[in-house]
Order: sequence, then structure tokens, then C-alpha cells
Amino acid sequence: MRRSMLLALATACALFALPTGLRAQDSVAAVVPADSLGDADDSDSLDLADSLTPRRPVVRHEPGRNPYLREVREDGDRRARRGGYYASFGLGAGSEAIAALETPSPFAPSRTRPTLNMGIGLNVGPALRVGLEGFGWFNITGDGALETVTTAMLGARVYPIPNGGLYLHAGAGFGRYGLDLYDDACGCTVGSIHEFGLAWSLGGGFEVPVGGRVSLGPSLEMIRFNVDGPDGYRERVLNLGLTLTFDSHY
Repeated sequence: MRRSMLLALATACALFALPTGLRAQDSVAAVVPADSLGDADDSDSLDLADSLTPRRPVVRHEPGRNPYLREVREDGDRRARRGGYYASFGLGAGSEAIAALETPSPFAPSRTRPTLNMGIGLNVGPALRVGLEGFGWFNITGDGALETVTTAMLGARVYPIPNGGLYLHAGAGFGRYGLDLYDDACGCTVGSIHEFGLAWSLGGGFEVPVGGRVSLGPSLEMIRFNVDGPDGYRERVLNLGLTLTFDSHY
């Protein structure tokens, strides 16, 4: 009798507990969806993968050093770098005079006339340009003649400060004095004159950048050559000009 009552009581408790557990499981499923459990597992795996993946170290600049200084310097070097070749063109005013070969007489009297110079050559480095140069001094006389002093030289520009504007100039080559008639209306008997000699020049100038590849600046130069022979003489032109220089840098 007692045993049957205990068995009936246990059966009743089991039947009561079974629906309670089912309701608790359903409430948990309602609060935490099954999809979120899968996402949580995936996030845990991603976090684990990230922790195993080596991260790139963050480079920080040294204290007291500007991190953009290197970029500024590199940009300045690109602007200052010379290209493979250069070309120049200039206009000026030249004071021409002659002196006898056999006497130390001064160059006098002098005549100031317009001048023209051109050059093209190579940039050997940031401190040196070497090229071919031409120079001309022009005088139109009153008797229908054109008087000229011209030179063709191999010249060089030396920059004491590399990539700076100041330069020293020197050249050597050939010079010519010419007197050519272009109008014989006056009935002049003077014929054409062509006299040659070895020439050289010394001078200097300054280049001021006015564009990406162009610079403009003043120049001062002395051109000399001697004409040999019984009536030989020394020719001299002091030239003050304005020179435009094109550089092929990029």
C-alpha cells in the first residue's frame, strides 16, 4: 500500500516537471535566437584568426623631427636638378674698341652698339655647363656698310654653388671683324673687309628662375681677339646683357 503510494507520487512529479522544462527551453530560444548562437561562434573564430595574424607595426617619427621634411627636400631636389642639355639667348649693349699690337696703348675710343649672343650645350652636372656659343656686335655705318665683331667659341659656365644662380663664364675659339657693304649708293670705294683671329672671353652672370624650365638674368662679359699681320690690332668688346636660359630638366 505504502509502496504503491510512493510510486504514484513519483510519477506525478515527473509528469509535472516535464512540461516545465520544455517551457523553459522555449523561453530561452525566444530570447536568444539560434542564428545569433552561430554568429557568436563565427565571431569567436574571427577574433582568434585576427589574433594569430601578424599586424603591421605603426612607424612613428622620431621626437623633434618633422615627418614631412624628407618629402620637402626630395621635391626641392627634383626642382633643382638640371636636365641633359640647355640653350641660351641674350641681348645686350657692347662697348667695342681696338688697340695696336706693338704698343701698350689703351683701347680707345670706344663705341657702344647692340649685341646678340646664343648658346647650346650639355649640363655636365649641377655645377657645370659646356656648349657652343656665338656672339655678335653690330654697327650700321653712315656710308652703307655693316660693321660686325663676331665670335664662335666653346664655352663653359661654372656655378660656385651647385644648382645656384651665380655663375662664372669662360670661352675660347675664333673671332672675326667684318665690314660689309649693303648699299653702294654713296659711291664709296671701300670694299668688304674680313679679318680673323683667335678669341677668348671671360665673364659671369646670374640666373633667376622665371618658370619651370626658364631662367633670366644679367651677364657681364669681355670678348677679346687679336688680328695678326703688319696692320694687326687687338679687338675688345665689353658686353652687358640680359640672358634667357632654357634647361631641359623635368
